[in-house]
Amino acid sequence: MERFVVMNSPFVHSGNDVNKMFIYMAVALTIPAVYGIIFFGIQAAFVILLSLATCLLSEMLFNLVTKKKFKVDNFSFFVTGMILALTLPVEVPFYVVIGSGFFSIFVVKQVFGGLGFNKFNPALCGRCLAGVIVPALASELYEFTLNEETYTSLACGGENSITNLLSGQAVGGIGTTCIVLIFVCAFILAYTKVIDVKIPIIAVLSYFVVGTISVGYENAIMNMFSGSFVFICVFMLTDPNTSPDTFLGKILYAILFGVLSALVWNNGSLGENSLFAVALAVNIVAPIFDKYLEIKPVARGGYRNAYKK
Repeated sequence: MERFVVMNSPFVHSGNDVNKMFIYMAVALTIPAVYGIIFFGIQAAFVILLSLATCLLSEMLFNLVTKKKFKVDNFSFFVTGMILALTLPVEVPFYVVIGSGFFSIFVVKQVFGGLGFNKFNPALCGRCLAGVIVPALASELYEFTLNEETYTSLACGGENSITNLLSGQAVGGIGTTCIVLIFVCAFILAYTKVIDVKIPIIAVLSYFVVGTISVGYENAIMNMFSGSFVFICVFMLTDPNTSPDTFLGKILYAILFGVLSALVWNNGSLGENSLFAVALAVNIVAPIFDKYLEIKPVARGGYRNAYKK
């Protein structure tokens, strides 16, 4: 008598569980965070800690209001708080950090059902709200002075070089300026199978192609490395809960983000805020890709993976 093991999909498992994935992500995020603290100073550490504390307290508050038992069994609040903080400039008003952190966890994550049920990336929504509260975040608060040297954002007429942008010597979010370190994080997360690396790769290539056509390849490269584009591609666009599940859906999702980002970043006036708005927009359409690009199973007869006792 033959017996068969019947299971729900997926049938192939990467070996990572949710807790492990959050730990890997948390470790990767500490790399640009440490650099941001070294480069921007102690105030950067305060912004990061304030964001983390706000996210943790917001999660505790929601559980208290809903009379649910609170337990920190994963690093989800840490990842959300860290991503949010690293996309903010060091001179951001503290009330913006608190307001956007509360909105990310209490509203976007918990109100929609908690971990795994949120429709949009919490940190991304929080950063979009921060851009609405303080429009100056479009150019990362314009400039800052460090060691008697003034750094001015490219959006406000500042000058820079590819070397400075790759090494992080530029105006930007606390963890978004050093492109080399973000590439290192992408490699770590791809190696540990936390992210699907084809999403950031296709998004970057799409951006470069459209940017080259619209403003030339030199300006396209400069713009691509001068904002939060690469950071969004690695840490936000790849969120497994809010990105498409299908192979073709992921490709179109990445292309859409790259193309729209190039158009609004190179030709628009919203600066950094436009990149986060575009990321949120493609988050919204991700379920549509899954719905209409889903590969339907076809019965071919016979039995597979039969288990004989």
